[in-house]
Amino acid sequence: MLTECEKAILRLKAEGMSDCKIARKLRMETPNVIRSIKNVLLKLDCARTDLEFVDRKRPPIDYTFNK
Repeated sequence: MLTECEKAILRLKAEGMSDCKIARKLRMETPNVIRSIKNVLLKLDCARTDLEFVDRKRPPIDYTFNK
């Protein structure tokens, strides 16, 4: 189950908003937004590339956080 925060982040990401803009809008730190996206992908058992279509304006983010 996704948290309300994760749902909000996903909605904004689907609208094409960058991680930094999402952080500002939701009054969060950017690393927390990135971590939330990683958690969503893990919860939904998605590949990292599943969200890349939303944000093609910049290179893909490495969600592995130095495994």
